[in-house]
Parts: sequence; structure tokens; C-alpha cells
Amino acid sequence: FNLDYYSKKEVDGESPYKEMQRVYKSCISYAENFDLDSQSLYFFGRTGLGKTHLSLAIANEAIKKGYNVIYGSVIGFLNKMEREKFGRAETFETEDILIDADLLILDDLGAEFQTAFTTSAIYNLINSRNARGVPTIISSNLSIKELKERYPESVASRIIGNFATVEFIGSDIRQIMNEE
Repeated sequence: FNLDYYSKKEVDGESPYKEMQRVYKSCISYAENFDLDSQSLYFFGRTGLGKTHLSLAIANEAIKKGYNVIYGSVIGFLNKMEREKFGRAETFETEDILIDADLLILDDLGAEFQTAFTTSAIYNLINSRNARGVPTIISSNLSIKELKERYPESVASRIIGNFATVEFIGSDIRQIMNEE
């Protein structure tokens, strides 16, 4: 993670650099202190700001401590669960594995095609993990307002009420790197 890609130019009294420096430090602290009682996190912001990078860095530290971590895209997990549910797979264990992981990282919430099945599956994962009291990290391009608009209250409320929200700001780092 390189803070040099974030602008130091202040907008409304704050620069992306300073804000992302706070985000970075909080992620380091989270990773260093990670345990099964750690709070769940909702990383949100535009694409290319480092949400996936920092969630994977946290995963790496949790694995080093011996925790069972599962990372993947929401789309990939939902596709696998749908194949299992509707008989196009030979095993039916993905949902249980995701619920039972010490740390689950769901990447790109909101990129999935929304159906009754996907909404129900997302609800069940989040609700079951909240009930177990184990941490989940969700990354999304959806702001809190957009999250409320896209998902039923039962899903949005569980994320907003049980996850610490971490906003990522700045310009798309992939594009900046490509221009260099």
C-alpha cells in the first residue's frame, strides 16, 4: 500500500492523502490486533482505491496468526452457492464454510446480479456470521446511501449496524499507475 498515490491537495479541509493515511493506520492496527472478537468492517469507495489490497493484507496477517480466512468475490461465492442449491454441483458446503470461517472477506458487494436468491444468500451469510460474533470484511463501491437503496432493510441494517464503515477516497490508483 503506497500513500504516494493519494493527493495531498485539500478539499473541504481534508486531503485524500491524510484521510487514507488514517485508513491505512487503522487497517494496520486492525491486522496487528486481529482476533475472533474483532469488529466487522465495511470498506467502501470508488474503484481502484485500495480496498481489496488492504483487506488482503489483513487476511495475510490473520493467516499468520493461525486463523482460517476465506477471501473471494461476492459474485463467485453466490454462483457457487446457487449451483449447489439448484443441483448443478455435487457438494453443498460453500455456505457452511463461509459462515464457519474465522474471517470472511467478501469482495465487491453490489457487483452481483440481484435476484431473490442472491439477496437471500447475502442476508443469510451476514446474519449468520453476525449471530456467531465472528468478523467479516466487505468491500464495495456502494456508499452507505447506495447500500440502503440497493438492498432490503434487513441486509443494509445488519451491515450499517454491525460493521465499522471505512471510506476510501481519492483517484483510481490503477489508472494513475498506468499513466506512469
